[in-house]
Amino acid sequence: MKKILFLVDKIDPKKEALVAGLQGYLGAKAPIHLARFTEVTVKVSGDEIEIKIEGKDIREFSLVYFRRAGNDYFTLAATLGICLQSLKVPFFDHAFVKIGPAGNKLTSLVRLALAELPMIPLFFCWRTKILANADLIISQFGLPLIAKEINSHRGKGIFLIKGKADFDRVLATDPQSQFLFQKFLTTKKEYRLLVLGEKVAVWERKIPTAPGEFRSNVALGAREEFLAIKDLPAPMAAIAVAAAKALDYQIAGVDILVDQQEKLWLLEANRGPGLTYDDPASPEVKELAAFFARQLAINHEI
Repeated sequence: MKKILFLVDKIDPKKEALVAGLQGYLGAKAPIHLARFTEVTVKVSGDEIEIKIEGKDIREFSLVYFRRAGNDYFTLAATLGICLQSLKVPFFDHAFVKIGPAGNKLTSLVRLALAELPMIPLFFCWRTKILANADLIISQFGLPLIAKEINSHRGKGIFLIKGKADFDRVLATDPQSQFLFQKFLTTKKEYRLLVLGEKVAVWERKIPTAPGEFRSNVALGAREEFLAIKDLPAPMAAIAVAAAKALDYQIAGVDILVDQQEKLWLLEANRGPGLTYDDPASPEVKELAAFFARQLAINHEI
């Protein structure tokens, strides 16, 4: 028996009528299940992707059809399309996976995980299902854990959850925000690498200055320490370049965490990374100018 999954923004009489009409032709050989995008959960561990719909593994279905995604669920549909390609589950329409830079943090982290890069395990569910999944999230990652708003930048929208009550605090911040959850890792050091083309041009250590601050974002007051490029460890450079390639970024800011056991973790890769313009110690603008000059084949010493 072949099962079909229809994913929609909302269930209404028209969609139910469509499913009933199709079922009349397909019969018992291909039952159709109608479900909302809000019922989807995504779990990523290493390069393993697990998608569930109403608690059922999406691989139970032989075909998935994104019938209506609308503005609210368009990016989620694109991310699911990427996952379904990896899981070898047929779906329509393939155009969803061509979302490119219009994707969000969840989209890019899924792509990076599928590229077999060292990603921190994550879990995503729609915000209306977060409280129902709170115990599951805690059981997977322990406490504390991290909540990240999937459209956040510069360290904003990232929260440390120390107990179950903190889920309510996170949800109270913005009624439109969607969050993913990750295991909390104790940081020994954190770095930002500027990838230009297929090599790392600049690397820096980011050092939080506020007492108790777990985020190493310059926008939140972290101090930058620019390091000699000759001292960049080859494994760290390889991760950064591979991350930029996986997302098809030619200019990327790649954040890498070193945990207490000296293991490297890829946090994220950003398109159009923030640059330091006013610090003489920063070589970023000079390196970007040199990169542009090479692309233009300008014989000019920078």
